[in-house]
Amino acid sequence: MERIEKTSGGWRIKGGDLLLDIEKRTGDVRCITISGDKKFVWTPAKCGVSIFDDLTGRRYTEKHLKSIRFAVKGDILSIQKIFKDAPFILSEEYNAEDREIRWTASLKMEKGEFRSCSIVYSIPWPQPAFGNSLWAAKDNMPSDLYRFGGFAFEYGEITSGILIPALCVWRREAKAGLLLAMPFDFKTPRFRFVGGYREPSLDVRYDWLTLSEKKAAQASLILRASSGGWRPSLGYLYERFKEYFTPRSRTIHNLWGGHISGSYNLSQKDAEIMAALGLKWYEIHGHFPFYGNYHPEGLKKWRSGHMRNSSYITVDIIKRTIKRLHSVGAAALPYIQVSGDGDDKLPEEVVKNSRIKDIYGETVSAWPGTHLLNSDPSLPFGKDMVRQIKGMMERYPEIDGVFLDQACYNFLDTAHSDGITAVNNRPAYMTGFNYFPHLELLSKLLHPDKVIIGNGPFGIGIMKYIDGFMAESQGWLCDHLQYYALEKPMFFLEYNKNDRAVEEMFQNCLIYGAGFTSYPSVYKHSKDLYDLYLPLLQRLYRRRWVFEEEPIALPPGFKGNLFISERGTLIASMAGKMDRYPKRKMLPETICINSKRVKKIEKVVLYRPGEKPERVKFSVKDNTLQFDIPGDTIAGVAELF
Repeated sequence: MERIEKTSGGWRIKGGDLLLDIEKRTGDVRCITISGDKKFVWTPAKCGVSIFDDLTGRRYTEKHLKSIRFAVKGDILSIQKIFKDAPFILSEEYNAEDREIRWTASLKMEKGEFRSCSIVYSIPWPQPAFGNSLWAAKDNMPSDLYRFGGFAFEYGEITSGILIPALCVWRREAKAGLLLAMPFDFKTPRFRFVGGYREPSLDVRYDWLTLSEKKAAQASLILRASSGGWRPSLGYLYERFKEYFTPRSRTIHNLWGGHISGSYNLSQKDAEIMAALGLKWYEIHGHFPFYGNYHPEGLKKWRSGHMRNSSYITVDIIKRTIKRLHSVGAAALPYIQVSGDGDDKLPEEVVKNSRIKDIYGETVSAWPGTHLLNSDPSLPFGKDMVRQIKGMMERYPEIDGVFLDQACYNFLDTAHSDGITAVNNRPAYMTGFNYFPHLELLSKLLHPDKVIIGNGPFGIGIMKYIDGFMAESQGWLCDHLQYYALEKPMFFLEYNKNDRAVEEMFQNCLIYGAGFTSYPSVYKHSKDLYDLYLPLLQRLYRRRWVFEEEPIALPPGFKGNLFISERGTLIASMAGKMDRYPKRKMLPETICINSKRVKKIEKVVLYRPGEKPERVKFSVKDNTLQFDIPGDTIAGVAELF
């Protein structure tokens, strides 16, 4: 069939294996069908687009339509909706492409008062709801819909939300699914998937939108059929938006391994100890006089704005630390923020008109002795940030890049306007937009020969500029942030230097193929753990994800993943996350690898801490390779050659 065909009741749109039937009377989707080996009616119930007008408190749906017009041009179906007693017009487009359908909406108002509004795309769940599984880029995924009485997966919330604006829902028995994703380059203030097990529909919400005579409110969504569950859909997003998953830096892959957050005044002895613990890069922290001023000018010496009662800092001390790091083969990355914390002692001319205010009109603090600042380049603090970035690069040409802290800040700021955000019918600003101009500048100055490593980036949008990232302190953050690491390195910073914490750190790093922490104080009591685990982790350096359906099945109590190594081999990581009673005989445990590549495998080698590499027997049936590991296995990697 053609991508867009007229039917008796409206239009049928085809993008890949996805069919949408558009109703002529309302312009809404009246049926979603997933084609493939068999056709599956995703829902015979109607999808709907609704508008929430915050100024009048009214909701507009197909029930309020006054008139509707359609036009078809090539592979695009355009719909114009006029609502009764509404000052705005809704224009929608369905763009049918080879592998997806892209929906866009624009709400325009020629005459009327400024207001905030929402655009909502509602899609009924397939029934019975019990059979729906879902994945979003957050911890404890994938999951089943029945686990959620209600949810709001909010993009851009680092600890509680989702880090990629996408949701994949699928039904195992039907082998059919639906991927919904906002394009990564589409900027909107607040994007959420809202639903629950008892809710009839999933709402895709675009909230806090500005609508005025000069500014239209807009929305954009990709819809795609998904067979094989969530991993193939993640693989599609990886290929579709590859510039967000692929580092701009040519040197980032030299930094897989150990790191720490350390002082500006590093001794040669500590540098050598950390090198023995696998150190590859070092965050130079506390080198600045104040949060919000990372490049002091006009000072010969200053004290740290982070470390209390510190000794004086000079440019020469920082350069000496850089030199000592280079002497042991480690990269030096000075600390910087480009949005956020501003010390209360910063000069007024720097912070004037730049303080963030919350929904109650109060200033906001996220760190002791500081308040949050808006670094839009038009504001005094934003202009000073440009000075700091350029000045730091000029003063320290020998650095290997920068460590971008607080890449997680994405606050609602009611004291400023970004042009697209509005709350309670007043202009506002989402401070996550602060990062884009400053990261663009950093990228221009550093890439491709140097690196930008960020701490907990709040969303995939800014990952376009960030080459690697840190999961700080909490092991669950590795689970949460891992979907940035399809190709880029993730580094787990473990502050706890207890011996048990060090081993747990290594096991987390094995599970997620992540870098580790190399604090010198653990050398005396835990150096042996580094000797045991580093040979395994080194086999995972520069790994990439596998996007086939359920590529690895691990025994109960184990966690891990299947990667493609830098050598082009399949490599499975595993770590036992439960304790076993030690006096019992441990029976072998079975691992299954599901991949089209297994038919070419000639040998499987198991690497375990403290053990010699062991070639293990395996069997292959169809696309599944199966092998056993010893019952006393604590952790390991298995490489398939």
